[in-house]
Amino acid sequence: MITVSIRLITSTLFVVFYATATWGTSDFPLEPPDVSSPRATMESFIRYSEAYYKAISEQQEESVREKIAMNKAILCFDLSDLPPRVRVGEGREYMLQLFEIFSRMTLPDLNDIPGEDTVRKLNTEACCARCNAQRPDVTQWRIPHTEITIGKVTEGDRAGAFLFTPQTVKNLHKYYDKVRKLPYRDNSRHGIYEMYIYSSGWLIPDGLISALPDWMKLGYKGQAVWQWIGLMLTIMASGFMLWSFLYWYKKGKNRFQDSAWGLSGLIVPLYSMGICFLAEYILDYQINITGEVLNTIILLLEFFIYILTAWAVLVAGNIIRRMIISSRHISEEALDADVIKLVCSLISIVLVLALCFQAFNRWGFSLNAVFASAGIAGLAVALAARETLANFFGGISIFLDRPFRTGDYIVLDSGERGEIKAVGMRSTRLQTRDDIMITIPNSIITNVKIVNQSTPKQNFRIHIKVGVAYNSDLEKVEETLVQVALDNPLACRTPPPKVRLRTFGEYAINYELLSWAIRPHDRGRLTHELSKEIHKRFKENGIEIPLPQRVVQLQHDKVTPTSFRKNTP
Repeated sequence: MITVSIRLITSTLFVVFYATATWGTSDFPLEPPDVSSPRATMESFIRYSEAYYKAISEQQEESVREKIAMNKAILCFDLSDLPPRVRVGEGREYMLQLFEIFSRMTLPDLNDIPGEDTVRKLNTEACCARCNAQRPDVTQWRIPHTEITIGKVTEGDRAGAFLFTPQTVKNLHKYYDKVRKLPYRDNSRHGIYEMYIYSSGWLIPDGLISALPDWMKLGYKGQAVWQWIGLMLTIMASGFMLWSFLYWYKKGKNRFQDSAWGLSGLIVPLYSMGICFLAEYILDYQINITGEVLNTIILLLEFFIYILTAWAVLVAGNIIRRMIISSRHISEEALDADVIKLVCSLISIVLVLALCFQAFNRWGFSLNAVFASAGIAGLAVALAARETLANFFGGISIFLDRPFRTGDYIVLDSGERGEIKAVGMRSTRLQTRDDIMITIPNSIITNVKIVNQSTPKQNFRIHIKVGVAYNSDLEKVEETLVQVALDNPLACRTPPPKVRLRTFGEYAINYELLSWAIRPHDRGRLTHELSKEIHKRFKENGIEIPLPQRVVQLQHDKVTPTSFRKNTP
């Protein structure tokens, strides 16, 4: 039992010792580097960069632990002046350059570098010295005999941390150029930075690079000649692939246009995005372009990728809109379709704006000025387009209240009557029986009295008044009127037609035929046909429609010649 325990303890100590020796840091991958003071920052950078160098030298490949060590060493730099998109790639180069510089120079003793206790003490003295207008410099420390500076971050997510300053980061390539021909302090070391920038990915065999002539391995602007050639070939191949695809797509465009809902519209942006991603992968991970050249290429490719993504979002919005509107329950000219178009367009625009916001953040552009001016611009637009906004909200009101729909027959307060042909977000179109199209702004139509003759039922009731003679058979009159309505195909069977005796007139008994037209459109035509048929049936059945009659009685008085003469002037 004791032997087993000793073996277990020995194995544990060996694993811990091996992990410490090979890893060079604590075995906590999520633990950030200690940057609480210049001493802690220097110690953290040296520890993590040494661990990364040792792992690369021994294994000749990157594992997860080496990447963690590299990322922790990069966290010792203040990269706030760089676009977020290029911070990882640039940070790796800065880490290797600074490591190469430190490998060729004599570093100060860690005990001579201000630590956390010293910083705390100096800050306390600075606080007490404010009364005497004295402020000791406790925010920066410069490595002796160099311009490499570690400064305290005063704002942002890493406020309070001591990092290599942005000015130091900006000039690291100059410092490296000055010392790169000096010997290493440890003669066993070799140029890891040059090995990194002049190496290739797994698609390009190392033997192929070794077999190249020496002049192709020379460096120019941070890249080997063969890397510049690979860059040019990649750009030419990408351009040829895009041109050939567009030529093929243009020749078969008519065939693609027949696809349902216009799905073929996504082919061009998606294919172009694929070419951009492929070119970025080859240049960054295979040809291993580095430095400012890589940053410029990445920003250009990402610019095109964001444009193509916005294009694809807009096309996808149109496709979704067509898919919804193509439903048999939605009319193309109905307000529902217009609202669906508006919603899809708004969602697409919001997504495109979100892409722009993401792109500007990744490229390091500040949008504060844009947002500050957006309020003023929005107010100006609102004042200039108040009528348009009134019509827009009128369309929203029509969509919510549903006073009418496409196909309904309405009568306006001004007397216009017709069929609703289209309800848009800005205006409503009304076609009269004279085939005249009237366009009414939604801000007006929502503020007038509207009679919808198509609701709550589609049927429209008509009234036909007719008078019959007093000597007519009333039962026969009512039967004839009902039968006339039932025989007309434009009249409804349900509800059935009705006949009502309204009044006893001066010369006729007044009846009224109540019948329902199947559609409001047929009101005039049905009234015309029923009136003709009533006249015909009444003649056939001997029912008299009397003319207006008036009995005049004349009273004859005796008039003498004398009285006549007296009354004559």
